[in-house]
Amino acid sequence: MDYNYLAKIKAQVNLYTRRKSSNILEGDFRSVFRGRSLEFDDLKEYDFGDNVHDIDWKSSSRTGKTLIRRYVAEKKHNILFVGDCGSKMEGDTPSGEQKSEVALMIFGTLAYLGDRQGADYSLAYAGDHGYRINYFRSGTDHLEKQLYSWRKEMAGNGTGVFEVLSRSVDTQRKKMMIFLITDLPGLAGLNENLIRRVTMNNDLLVIVIEDVSMFTPGAYDLAGRRYVIPFLSRFGRLKEMEARRRKEIMDQTDRIFRKYRVNMTTISSEDRIMDGIVELLERNRYGFHS
Repeated sequence: MDYNYLAKIKAQVNLYTRRKSSNILEGDFRSVFRGRSLEFDDLKEYDFGDNVHDIDWKSSSRTGKTLIRRYVAEKKHNILFVGDCGSKMEGDTPSGEQKSEVALMIFGTLAYLGDRQGADYSLAYAGDHGYRINYFRSGTDHLEKQLYSWRKEMAGNGTGVFEVLSRSVDTQRKKMMIFLITDLPGLAGLNENLIRRVTMNNDLLVIVIEDVSMFTPGAYDLAGRRYVIPFLSRFGRLKEMEARRRKEIMDQTDRIFRKYRVNMTTISSEDRIMDGIVELLERNRYGFHS
């Protein structure tokens, strides 16, 4: 089957640029990476852990807030995408789209934006053939190969994003910006120890693909390989249990992410990808975590 992901990604980015102006799409994507250079980028309010030598005293005195100067990093940036796998990715989003297709578009859009700013990027996942991480490279050929290779493995018997994240941090000695593309069950498999290890030397941003409710008419149970009996939707307590479990996972994850300054966004359809990405990067850029 021919997947025209790259054409869809380019169209989506161009449409977004015409619909809504964004500094990210006009060349500021690299500003989410911070480093020491002579190229001044912008000011932000001081946060715990920031270098006190970067405080701009004149701007601070004018605004009444402690502001620090931020600079664009001179080195080429490394972006690692960690993608989820498994039969669960065959499931649907609330919009009725397959989660695997939305995941591929999220990865492709972010990688395409990073490539336009000269970043090197790689994709890590664990499918039927075990853990796999590609070389850090750039270019549309590199992007297309990774899109197709992940698509082939996505519906296999993946080992989950926990092991992929853990192994990637253990094997990669370079500092990276890591984008985790997963769903609610993937979030539930994370823990504080892993997040602490990942964020020790890397920036972590998380994109969660929303799952359709089991009580949606026509919902299909991937584990049982059968459609959910419509009769179950009459039981209000079951709906409450599902909603409560989803909230527990999100609340627990939000607590950990806030502690380690991890930003997260939830995407429910392809139409929400560009808006979700821009919101995520803007929050990360200005220090509004989770």
